[in-house]
Amino acid sequence: MFPQLLLIETSTEVCSVALSRGNQIICSRTVKEPKSHARIIAPLIQEIMTECSTSIGECNAVVVSEGPGSYTGLRVGASIAKGLCYGASIPLIAVSSLELLTRIVVAETGQFPSSTILAPMIDARRMEVYTAKFSMECEALSQTEAVVVTPESFAEELSKGIVVFTGDGAPKCRDIITHPNARFLEGEANATGMLIPALKKFNAGEFADVAYFEPFYLKDFVAGVSKKSFFKIPEA
Repeated sequence: MFPQLLLIETSTEVCSVALSRGNQIICSRTVKEPKSHARIIAPLIQEIMTECSTSIGECNAVVVSEGPGSYTGLRVGASIAKGLCYGASIPLIAVSSLELLTRIVVAETGQFPSSTILAPMIDARRMEVYTAKFSMECEALSQTEAVVVTPESFAEELSKGIVVFTGDGAPKCRDIITHPNARFLEGEANATGMLIPALKKFNAGEFADVAYFEPFYLKDFVAGVSKKSFFKIPEA
C-alpha cells in the first residue's frame, strides 16, 4: 500500500507541513515566524492540497509532532490534526519531535562514524533544553528529558566519541559544551523528517487515540506575569 499522509510539525518556532505519497515527500511548506502557528497552519495545509490536486479526504492519516517543544505550538498542531482526523474519519499518527530532528541530521549528513551519538535539542527556558540521545540508526538511547546545560553535560558520551548537537536549542550550548568531540550542526524541525517514523507506525497500525491524544509537553505550561497594573492606585 502507498499511503498518502499529511504531516504537521509545530513543536518550535518553525511551522511546517508536508504531503507524502508512499515513501516520497511530494509537497511541503515551511514558515519560521514566531507565535504565528495558529494563523498560518490552515492556509499552508490548503496550499499543498491545492498544489497536489488532492484533499484531506484522500489522505490515509494525519501525522503530527507529539513533542516535546513549544506548549502553544504543540497545542495548535494537535488541535488542527485532531479536527482533520475527525472530519475525514482517518487515523492520527504521533511522531517524536526529537526523533524527526535526528532523522533530518542523518539524512543530510553521512560523514560521522556509526558510533556517533546524536543529541537533538529543542530550546526551552534560559539554559534549558529538551533532549534525548539517539544512535546513527535513529534509535532512542535514552529517555527524553529537560536538561539545564552545563560544561559537564554529556561528559560521559563525549569522553567515548563524537556527539552531534542539533536543533534550535543547540546554538546556546556551543560556548558551554567545548569538548573536542562535540559537533554542532544547524538544524530546524521540519515535517519532512516525520515521514519514515510515520510510515513505520502506519504499516504497524500504531495510531494515536484521536479523542484522547495530548502532546508530550514534558513540563507544565507557565504563563507569564504581566508587568502592567490592571488598576491604578490613587495617590495618597
